[in-house]
Formats: sequence, C-alpha cells, structure tokens
Amino acid sequence: MKNLCHLLAAALLVFAVETAKAEPMLTSWGEKVTPGNAWRGYPRPQMVRANWTNLNGEWDYAVTSVTNTPGRPEKWDGKILVPFPIESALSGVGRLLRPDEFLWYTRTIEYDPKPGERILLHFGGVDFRTMVFIGHNEVTDVPHEGGQNPFTLDITDYVKKGENQLTVCVWDPTEDFVNSRGKQSFNPSGCFYTRVSGIWQTVWMETVPEKHIKSYKVFTDIDNGTVRFEFDKVEGAGEVEVSTDMPKDFECWSPENPKLYNFTAKYGRDVVKGYFGMRKIEKRKDEHGYLRFFLNNKPYFMIGTLDQGWWPDGLLTPPSEEAMEYDVKVLKDCGFNMLRKHIKVEPQQYYAMCDRLGILVIQDLPSGTGSSGDPMKSETVKRYWLQRQEMKEMMDDLQPFTSIVMWDPYNEGWSQPGEFLTHSMLDFTKRHDPTRLVNGPSGCWDWEGGHLLPEGWKWEKRVLTQHKPDGVCEAADTVDMHLYRGPTMFAVGDRRISFLGEFGGLGHPVPGHLWKEPKDGKGNWGYGGIKDTKTREGLEKTYLGLMDKLGRLAECGLGGSVYTQTTDVEIEINGLLTYDRKVLKFNPEVLRKAHAEVIRRGLEGSFK
Repeated sequence: MKNLCHLLAAALLVFAVETAKAEPMLTSWGEKVTPGNAWRGYPRPQMVRANWTNLNGEWDYAVTSVTNTPGRPEKWDGKILVPFPIESALSGVGRLLRPDEFLWYTRTIEYDPKPGERILLHFGGVDFRTMVFIGHNEVTDVPHEGGQNPFTLDITDYVKKGENQLTVCVWDPTEDFVNSRGKQSFNPSGCFYTRVSGIWQTVWMETVPEKHIKSYKVFTDIDNGTVRFEFDKVEGAGEVEVSTDMPKDFECWSPENPKLYNFTAKYGRDVVKGYFGMRKIEKRKDEHGYLRFFLNNKPYFMIGTLDQGWWPDGLLTPPSEEAMEYDVKVLKDCGFNMLRKHIKVEPQQYYAMCDRLGILVIQDLPSGTGSSGDPMKSETVKRYWLQRQEMKEMMDDLQPFTSIVMWDPYNEGWSQPGEFLTHSMLDFTKRHDPTRLVNGPSGCWDWEGGHLLPEGWKWEKRVLTQHKPDGVCEAADTVDMHLYRGPTMFAVGDRRISFLGEFGGLGHPVPGHLWKEPKDGKGNWGYGGIKDTKTREGLEKTYLGLMDKLGRLAECGLGGSVYTQTTDVEIEINGLLTYDRKVLKFNPEVLRKAHAEVIRRGLEGSFK
C-alpha cells in the first residue's frame, strides 16, 4: 500500500508538471524584460571592481531524469532567460521542476588569460544543489548546497584562451532535507507559493589579481567617530590601504537621513570601492523605564511591513532593480521606517537600495519544512547543520549593509529544533554579529522567557515561559508576538523588548488584479479576514482602527510592529499593493499620518 501511495504521488506530480503553464500575470517592469536588459547592473554594490562580465541572458537548458542521465545533455530543450527560475513566466519556460529531475544550463564564455590574474565565477543564488563544469571538468570540488546565498568559484585553472563551455547542473528537491525552502511548496495554497528551481540571481565573472581582497566586514562607532574594516585576503601578506570621504563632523545614518560615505580599499594591485553608514542599533530603557530599540543613541519605534519579495512574473526573482525600488518607495511614502524581509534573501542590490533610500531591515533566515505544532521532530535536528551554515553565510554576506539592524533565525516554529538547539542558534547569531540585534524566536516556541508556549504540545493550554535568572543568557533581544488581526503585545520586561512581529493581514480583493479569480466567492483570503474590508472605505476604516490600538500599545512599551503585508502574494490578498503592483489599496497620505501618530505615541507616551 505504501509503494502504491508513492506511485500515485509521483503520478500526480508528473501531471502537475506537464500541465503547468507560464504565469499570465505580469508587472509593468516584467512586460519590458528582454534578454538584452535582464538584470544588467553590478551585482555586488558593497565591493565594486572595474573588470567584470555579466552572464545573464539566454542560455540553453535541458531537463533530464536523475536516475538515468548518462552525463551532460547532447540535445537541449530550448532557451531559458537567466536569472529567472524555470518555473517563472519571465524565464520563457514556465515549467515546474520535479525532485527526480536535473536542470541543466549551458553557454559559452570568453577568456583572455593574463599573467598574475585569477578569474572568479559568481552565482548570486541557485536553488538548491549546484555542480559547475568548464568543458568536461567539474570546477565544484563539492557541489554547492543552499538555495539563497551567493557562492564563488575560481575557474582560472579550468579555462583556456578563447571560447569555453560553461555548464551548470542543478538538483532541487524543494522539500525533504532542504533548509532554505522558505515558502515554496509542491501544492501552493494559503501562505505557501509556487516553488523556484535553478538559477534565480545574477551570474557573473570578474578578473582579479592573484593577491586580492575576498570579502570584508565593517564596524562603525558613532560614539568615537571611527570606522574599522576587517578584510579577508587571498594570497600574500601586507596591509590593506583604506581611504574614506567621511568628515570629522559626520552624520549618522537613519531612515530619516540615509547618509552614506564612500571608501576605496587597495591591496597590492587590487582596488575595490564600497560605502558604509555610521549607524548604531541597541536595546536600552527609555526615560519611562521601557526597554526599547535605540537607533544612534535615541529611542526609536520601528513600524514596518512583512515583505515577502515574491513577484507574479519572476517568483523569487524581481523583474528588475526598478521593480524592487518601487516596493520600498511605496513603504517610505506610506510612512513606514522598517520592513521585515520574510524568509527570503534578496539580491545584494536590494540591500544597497535600502541603505540608499533609508529603511530599516529585519532579515529572516529562510526556513525549511517543519511543524510549528511540535519542534522536536527528528527532521528539524537533521537539518540543523545546514541551517547554521546558511545562517552564517547570510550574516557574512550581508554584514556590510547598514540598513539591516536585526537578524531573525526562526519564524513560527518552522525548522525549529527544540530548546537546546534553538538557544544555540540564537546565541551563535548574537556572538557572530555583535553589530545587530537578534529577534525572537518570532511568533512561536520561545523558551528564552516571556512568551506563551503550549503545555504538553497542546495549543489550547498555554503557559508563559519564565525569564532566565540574572547572569543566565537570554540570547534574543526581543519577545515576539504574532496575532491576527491583533494588535496586542507581551508584557514589557527587563530582559527583552516587547515586539509585535506579525499582525493585521486585512484582506481586500481588487478585481482584475488577482492571481486567481474566485469561484463562488472563494479562493482568495487574508489572515485577518475580508468581511469588513471588501470595500476600500471599509479597508481604510479598519486599518486606522488597528493603528489607534497600536498607538496605545506603543504608549505602554511596545517597541515595534510588523503589519502583514507589503503586497498580495498569489491567493493572499492582504497586501498594501496588489500582486502585480499596479494598484495601491490605500491613500499613502492617510497611512503616513496614522503611522506618524503611532511613532509619536510610542516615543512620548508614559503610561506604565
């Protein structure tokens, strides 16, 4: 019977793949995408070099069976537009990839070797396991695993002068042991969406001297007016020479004043350019005794949205940099000062844009599967090594970006492996990056203290966890409530900031801009329901009612809040924007005024 069930599941999956079509909904930016203009900008704005080549554009692709593939395909299925995933409309394919299939890419690259130089091949993101070949030779010593973090290969010893054949082989089980699955699903519904496979961020090459800078971290100290860099170098000894344009009377970076300073680093013949912001984030008690976020030594109320970063035409891949910028500008126009990047890692251009435009970022670790009802399942423990590895890689890759102020390792119990390993992850995060705060766990299974947990795994019977004794580590900086509609909060305490990590979710359908048109009035939904928010007037009235309640909580010590969400996503209709970004459901002036009042009440209120 078990084998029959497996065969039936496989047959249904084949049917889903064969009947899948490219998504019909396009954004205005997606409508303009061509092989010649797809993601042409420099992909690493924090570490810019002059000599680089963009490899985005049309590649040949093929899909073969995992079990009987003899080697590199001899025939190719057609063209795919990199960096859009194969399941997306903008890839030109729109085909679901099965776990029992390999996805292959190939194209030629040109190389003109020069003495004393190395050539690096960069992948911004490939989901999930990646093998890379130059001609017959594999250049990945160990296949790269991880769907959302960038990786780099030195291909100098494999390429020859002139044309070389670059081939990439990807396997993506989507679920199983994968940690960085996020919200991808074989059966999209509710808050789980169409899966993504293969290359989904920019592929590019650059030539560097043998002696070069590999990466760096930046540490700013606004109290002493200093900035310090730590460089990871390749080959040779010697110091890195750094020059900046920061004056003695520098300005601190904030959402209200996103001031950035440029730097140039020289290491031998290697020259890289970047930037930094003078910014300090911490938790501290305000004059009323409430533990709050402090930005640049001043109390700061964070008010933002849950930002999924999904697109109807590119799925996880935004159609363009301009498209990403539009989302953040809308949030700024509506008076938000923060966003929570929800279980996704964006292209690095995104975080540079947040730095430039001025918005705080709470960055989630993309999660894997796992039950929020029972964090002790063995599958979460099996995944823990990869989880820690991806957390470290994400923090290291994004460390230089000023706008990121808090890491969020766990969301609602997904992939959360029990009390000991949860604390170990939070503690590691805190130690590995002392320049930022640590959230949560967000919305579930918080043994650090001050959070409601089910007793005996029963949600109807919940108890409040006790804070640790003085001198015993509580690794997180917040105790994070999720409640729809809400808003509400956990009691303020002396160890961690009371934070509202998710609330709202008011549903509002906009006909003509829905991923799926409803049948018999069903098929689209919002976390907070749609009964009183079907009309625009009802939506605004209900939202302003939530803001009034939120202001009261801010007066009582709430440190910040995250409204769900920036945009509609597939059948979720609780966004400020429709999924195609063509309709803003609110008057931004009304929201800006309401949010300013919440912030004022949070910073001036003294109701204890």
